[in-house]
Amino acid sequence: MSRPSMLIVLGILVILVPFSGLPMSFRHLLSIIFGACVLGIGLSLRVHRE
Repeated sequence: MSRPSMLIVLGILVILVPFSGLPMSFRHLLSIIFGACVLGIGLSLRVHRE
């Protein structure tokens, strides 16, 4: 899976986390993990293009 498509999938997951029906603490944890993944992939794309 390419990095841009991973960003799309992670973005969709971040959007869906609040509606997942999971306990609040688990939703917070998932949001932080998905956000960190998006940040890491975004930084790697930026470094790769420069």
